[in-house]
Amino acid sequence: MKKSFRPFTTFLLALLWLPVLGFGLNPTGLSVGEAAFAADDSQEIRLTVRGSGLPVPRFVTLKSDNVNMRAGPGTEYPILWHYRKSGLPLRVEAEFGVWRKVVDHDGTTGWMHHSVVSLKRMALVTTSSARIHAEADDEAVLVAVAERNALLELQSCPTQWCKVAGGDIRGWVSRTSLWGLVDGEILK
Repeated sequence: MKKSFRPFTTFLLALLWLPVLGFGLNPTGLSVGEAAFAADDSQEIRLTVRGSGLPVPRFVTLKSDNVNMRAGPGTEYPILWHYRKSGLPLRVEAEFGVWRKVVDHDGTTGWMHHSVVSLKRMALVTTSSARIHAEADDEAVLVAVAERNALLELQSCPTQWCKVAGGDIRGWVSRTSLWGLVDGEILK
């Protein structure tokens, strides 16, 4: 089958893609990054084009041990990274239809199809170790110590302490040791 070229349609699509990919100007005349903080430092502008309707930014996790991150929102874009860790948390920064622009714990950004991510909440230990206590208190009984890059299921995060689970271990850990929560997010 031959591909047909439609200059006007291609031009319109290019205009739509510029802000999604971080280029061009938004209606305020500022770059996307500048516009995010121009109106009010407490409110960021996030891009969602025909997306899920869920809040952006938010965290998701990988559904399987075999997931590709692409350079753009489509299978025609090159694969940047191949992930092999089910449950790895990713922050959704933007949406375009069925594609999610995500950031991993190292700051690597790319696009993934919505079918490869889950709304299940997990967290990654980012400090050298995270002390898991029986209660949400530094003085509480120590249940376990999770090493850097350990994946823990997030059960709740009502304060600066998060209730986590990993295997047979259940307890509370300081949220400062974890990556997988939006700043100020309360998870009940």
